[in-house]
Amino acid sequence: MSETTKAPEHAALTPAPSAAPSRPRPIALRVLGVWLTVLAVLAGTSAAAAANSDRRPHHDPRPVALAGVWDVTVNVHTPDGQVTTTTPRFVFRADHQLTATGPLDDAGVPIYAATGFWNQNSDGSFVFYVTHGGVAEGGAVPGVVQAVHIGKITGKTFATAAYAFVTAEPGQPLQGPISVDSSATWISALPAS
Repeated sequence: MSETTKAPEHAALTPAPSAAPSRPRPIALRVLGVWLTVLAVLAGTSAAAAANSDRRPHHDPRPVALAGVWDVTVNVHTPDGQVTTTTPRFVFRADHQLTATGPLDDAGVPIYAATGFWNQNSDGSFVFYVTHGGVAEGGAVPGVVQAVHIGKITGKTFATAAYAFVTAEPGQPLQGPISVDSSATWISALPAS
């Protein structure tokens, strides 16, 4: 077999594949530089924000304790489809008892006084039982009212849902369940006794 040291003639017409450039193209370096700059700025901004967050006062999302003084708006949904609203002031005492006074009448006397018991969980959820005499004039339902409210504190406000039962007169059957909802705003901690 004879060896040929000469390339075929058609190979001379086809250019040899070009070798990869040994230096990166200037445009690719610029694009890479822009991306590295953007990443550095983002990393620096994130680090600065994290450092500043330690200096800013933090909003404490934990709810206040139920023990204290609250202004409450109570909406009683009466059996005839009406809604009656009252605005009592509740005092949730440290011994888990509560008192409430209804709004004042024309003579400056609360239209009702309530008593009850309460308990709160660490997540701000709570329950309370309340009872008070009903209000014959201007009240939602006359008679003795008993209700169990279940609610949750968010910051310095709370909202509840409840069902109430009313004894209109001794010996008469209970009226209810009557749907009730409430919302409240924290006024102060318990007064010193």
